[in-house]
Amino acid sequence: MSSHFLLSGFSATALRGSDARAYAQSQFSANADEFVSSHYSPLAWCDPKGRVLAFMLACADDSVINLVLPAAQAETIRNRLAQFTIGRKVEVAPLAPVAATFDAGSGVPRLSPDSPRGMFAGTQAPLSETNSARWLHQDICAGLPWLSPATSGQHLPQWLGLEQLGALSWDKGCYPGQEIVARLHYRGSVKHGLQGLRLESAKIPEGHSRIVDSAGKLAGHWLYGMPQGQKSIGLAVLANRLEAGDTVMVEADAVRVPARVVAPTALC
Repeated sequence: MSSHFLLSGFSATALRGSDARAYAQSQFSANADEFVSSHYSPLAWCDPKGRVLAFMLACADDSVINLVLPAAQAETIRNRLAQFTIGRKVEVAPLAPVAATFDAGSGVPRLSPDSPRGMFAGTQAPLSETNSARWLHQDICAGLPWLSPATSGQHLPQWLGLEQLGALSWDKGCYPGQEIVARLHYRGSVKHGLQGLRLESAKIPEGHSRIVDSAGKLAGHWLYGMPQGQKSIGLAVLANRLEAGDTVMVEADAVRVPARVVAPTALC
């Protein structure tokens, strides 16, 4: 276990019971019939207006679906999920820790089929700030749009890049907000998207901080990030009129911090 470390910023819960997949199918944006034990699948849990309450990763066997999500919103999301289990043979398990490794071996659920990173839901491990920072950096580069209490319920799935991540299924049936999400997909009217930012400050803005363009017009909102030397990097939801290389201003503590728009992969 020496290569395993605690992901202190994340928690896990689980859906257990014979109706676990049917329940997940009725609630989440991804096709729960395709969840497997070998790797995690991205998904969104939306409100009736199609806004994403939580971005999660799921892996599953026959009767258990493990869910990994940010610790800051885990208790709230777990409690809300439990409210919709009435009449189904499914239990939403108590929160548990999440361990991780950069070198997933056989039998370790990977972040994706081709990723060397793996996670263990419900496993305790030593804390490593160096490894945790490296993990967060790779999440940012991969464009994983982790949410917080401040950003929950603020964005449609397409704005968070979830279609590109494969977190949206168009033939799985209904889930909360499905009609709105599908309408946006089929009409092709997505006006915002996920972008990376390089900020000229090491201080990380609060979640959902406003971002304005060079003309001072609202252009989007900050999601999350991390310091990098005397500067910082992170992900934001920005209007599609902005392109890589454009300069924006992130409003943080009544101060506007200059930032350069880049693709998430360019932050690696």
